[in-house]
Amino acid sequence: MQIGMRLSRNVLRCLASLQMEKILQRCFLPLLLSTLVSHAQAEARVFNINIKNGVIPSADRLMRVQKDDQITWRIESTADGELHIHAYQIDLAIKAGVKKTYSFKAFATGRYRVEWHPESERGKGIHHEDSLALFEVFPK
Repeated sequence: MQIGMRLSRNVLRCLASLQMEKILQRCFLPLLLSTLVSHAQAEARVFNINIKNGVIPSADRLMRVQKDDQITWRIESTADGELHIHAYQIDLAIKAGVKKTYSFKAFATGRYRVEWHPESERGKGIHHEDSLALFEVFPK
């Protein structure tokens, strides 16, 4: 009789374990997979910003990304100055002829002006009518 009861308890434990496994497969596995997929969608994006005489080539003036993308700027200029985006609080001092790399996460959606201020204008409150480039961040 005791052997039968032990066998019954072991069978019940196995069934409970199988039931829990099914619950995990049906509920938690899809949640885990969707989380992994959403993180996998973020891309690493690299933009070359080559400033000559205060401008960059027209083909490079629009940078489009998605929210949460990892952004890397490779910046080079023929003159000293400052590159910035107000909304992202990015203010980069750039030295002529010195390549600078800057990385950040695209955390806020919207359209932002990337501005360039030559060293001669820094700190004087002079703002250009035209921006150096536009940085557009789209929702996923």
